[in-house]
Amino acid sequence: MKVCFITYGCKINQAESQRWEKLLRLKGYSVTTNPEEAEIWIINTCAVTHKAEVQSRQIIDKAKRTGKKAYVTGCYVELCKINGNEDLKVFSNFEKNNIINMFEVLNESDKLNISRHRAIVKIQDGCNHYCSYCIVPYLRGKPRSYKFEEILREINDYTAMGIKEIVLSGVNIGLYGIDFENKIKLNKLLKALLKETSGFRIRLSSIEVNHIDDEFLEIISDRRICKHLHIPVQHGSDKILNLMNRPYNSIQFLRVIEKILKLYPDIAIGTDVIVGFPAETEEDFKKTLQLIEKIRFSYLHVFPYSKRPFTKASQMSEHIPESLKKERVNYLIKIGKKKKSEYIKKFLGSELEVIVESKKNGFFSGTSDNYIKCFIDSKESITGNILRVIVNNVDEEHAFATLINDR
Repeated sequence: MKVCFITYGCKINQAESQRWEKLLRLKGYSVTTNPEEAEIWIINTCAVTHKAEVQSRQIIDKAKRTGKKAYVTGCYVELCKINGNEDLKVFSNFEKNNIINMFEVLNESDKLNISRHRAIVKIQDGCNHYCSYCIVPYLRGKPRSYKFEEILREINDYTAMGIKEIVLSGVNIGLYGIDFENKIKLNKLLKALLKETSGFRIRLSSIEVNHIDDEFLEIISDRRICKHLHIPVQHGSDKILNLMNRPYNSIQFLRVIEKILKLYPDIAIGTDVIVGFPAETEEDFKKTLQLIEKIRFSYLHVFPYSKRPFTKASQMSEHIPESLKKERVNYLIKIGKKKKSEYIKKFLGSELEVIVESKKNGFFSGTSDNYIKCFIDSKESITGNILRVIVNNVDEEHAFATLINDR
């Protein structure tokens, strides 16, 4: 029996879907990426933005319309309280792991497998900060951390499959351990993973700037931790950051980034930026542009502000016209593309460490330690390996490389 996972939104949803895929394969199910050939859909929805909400609603409507057997969960389900039926079973965010219990064992297998070469492991869920634009705390609840033993067991499952990169994810990974009695922190978790494991590299999905301290910066010097940090800035205007209820100002953010770049000049630093937040003036937008120009970001994720239920920002006055949001978003996207291109071009003629993920159009494709998408020319099969390559050509978004013959 074939199952298709349809996953929207964040890396946490992706981590959940990957884990379910692993468990269903152990129960004897086949997993396909083609929804049309699957007998069962597992839909993990999102509601962080209006666009994600629309996508989630459309796929649920399609499941109903086509009569597909479907199990539906995620933030859209939590927000809209949709009604299920015999063919469409609905699970809240807080009971979503029960989905797997709905599947009987078809042909029990002890062969672990997922259809990827990088695995995402969820280390925590929930958030208690309540940024004024963010609906996530209302839909995912208070911070909840996974015990070290649970995280280690999940990682061991993936490394037993030969997976060489583990991405640690969560709603706010800097809050890891806040709900434990002994208040274990992310730093302690990272140290324990480095000590107790081997054979794979570790990537962090996203971390808030106020959770980066000197101890953290020392820990990431370990060569097993990818030199790539995604640190959301959201805005460059202190007025808007205050309205967003962000726990830093632009100067504090800039100082932390400068410290990171001084320690690790070649590190990739990506960020999120929200454009068109209520009361954002032209001057506020210029301050965002100025801050971004000061920082050597390797890429930008740019989002138009999206009005979300329950949030304080949705009740604010002075909402920005959609046409102006679009204009500012497009302008910032162009800057992001320029920064990405400049960052990649820095590595022309340099060596990179790449995990090879797939083959397409005659080239093997992979992701470098510092988050550059690389295309590698090789006559032998190299998928699934971490290899050293030398960059001999670049374009605006990719590096083209050849293997260094030291394997």
